[in-house]
Formats: sequence, structure tokens, C-alpha cells
Amino acid sequence: MLIRTYTPKAPLSGFVDYFWYFEGYAPPHSKELSLPDGSIELVINLHDDKIKLFDREYKDPLRTYGSSVICGPHSEYFIIDTSAETTVLGIHFKPGGISPFLKMPVNELHNTHVSLDALWGASAYDLREMLLQSQTVVDKFRILEANLIKLASRPLIRHPAVSFALNEFMRLPHTRPLSDVIDQIGLSQRRFIQIFKEEVGLTPKLFCRLRRFQEVLNRLDRTKCVNWLDVAIACGYYDQMHFIKDFQAFSSLNPTDYFSAQVRHHNHVAVHN
Repeated sequence: MLIRTYTPKAPLSGFVDYFWYFEGYAPPHSKELSLPDGSIELVINLHDDKIKLFDREYKDPLRTYGSSVICGPHSEYFIIDTSAETTVLGIHFKPGGISPFLKMPVNELHNTHVSLDALWGASAYDLREMLLQSQTVVDKFRILEANLIKLASRPLIRHPAVSFALNEFMRLPHTRPLSDVIDQIGLSQRRFIQIFKEEVGLTPKLFCRLRRFQEVLNRLDRTKCVNWLDVAIACGYYDQMHFIKDFQAFSSLNPTDYFSAQVRHHNHVAVHN
């Protein structure tokens, strides 16, 4: 299996975490949970001309999309079909990073998936064709970088209030009250929440819950032996029950099941029927 990532240059680096590429992925399972992190993913299937997503009961596909899809900011898991995604290219946007590339508020994509051509028209098809014709992974990343800049619908500038809040939330997701951050911004709470939702796609409170959930996953990814109470306290949960409830709400799994599950990479868990 080939895995490659690439961090684009400025100004895209302020909006994109990384580009990624998988080739030759053929796991023994056909479905995977994709866990939420509050970010947006653009996925381009270079192996098949469709992307299938399943409902949350693992039954028949809820919907079949085209070869390219935008996964909006999720606060719940969804299920992907791995059998048709052996060669896939994608963009992992920073929280709120996709906003300049859309002509709609990002919160309209909350917990949804949209075929890329519905947002970018013929440019989505043209981009995939160029990627299919390129010879190397490096070439694909260069094509993606050059075309993404052209697809911006407005200047690559973040709202200063959102930028400040994201820095605070990412740095201290559970140690500072939301009201403290809002007080430093100088906007009313209602106005700030509206701006944050339009650019990031989630309320500030929900975004911070997801960052705390992600902090848990990061800790679990780095350890072979875990004390659940220690993890709960370190990540700012009131108690272990609060921690378990939040974990199950975002993943459908209890923490022990997640810890023992087969994981392809961060935020993906195998589903065995």
C-alpha cells in the first residue's frame, strides 16, 4: 500500500492541513467508520467513478455519489465503502479552511456530503481528468495545488474573530470557558456564533467538544496501555461517565471497543459485519 501526504505552500497552507493519496488499499473489511473531527474533506476517487456511503446501521448504501465528494463538517460518524476506494486522493482542510472555496455558508454542509460537481461545476470533472492523466503522485499534488487556488471564490482571508477563536480552541480546547474567548473578540455572543458557524460549519461549543474527542483519539493512538479515568481527566471531562457518553455520541463505540479495533489510520475504524 502506498500512502503519501503533502503540505501545500502559502497561501493554501493557511487553509489546508495536507493533501493525501492512498493507492493499493485492499483491507479484509468492506466498510469503515469515519469519525468526526470538525474539519472538511474533499475526496476524489481515482479508481472508480462513484463513492458509496452507508447509513449508520450498516445496511444498504444510503446514497451513491459521483467520483468526487465534499464531506462537510461532521459531528457524527458516517460509514464508507472501502471496496471501491483502492486509489483515492484528497484534501484535508483546516477547520473553516474551505470557506473561501464555497459560495455558501459552511454550516449548510454540516453532517452532509455533496458531489463536487454540484459546488464546482465542470471544474470538478476537469480536475479529476487532469489527475487521472498525471503520471506520479508528486504531479497529482502539484495539479491539485495549482487548481485549488484558481477555484477560490473570494480572497484567501479568514475573519479575524474566527481566526483568533480557532487558535484559542485548538490550543486550549477544554481549559478556557467560551465566554472568555468571546470577551476578547469584542463581538456579541450571538454575532460571533453566527460568523463562526458560517465559516467553520459548527457552533463554537460543538467544535470544542469535537476537539476534545480528537484529543482523546490522539492519546489512544500513542499508547498501548490506557487508564480511562486518567484520559477523561486529562482531556477535561467531568468524570468517566461524561467521557464515555461523549465518546459514544461521536463514534457509536465505547472507548474500549475503539481501542481494540483495527484502525487504518487516524479517525478510521474497521466495521466487521
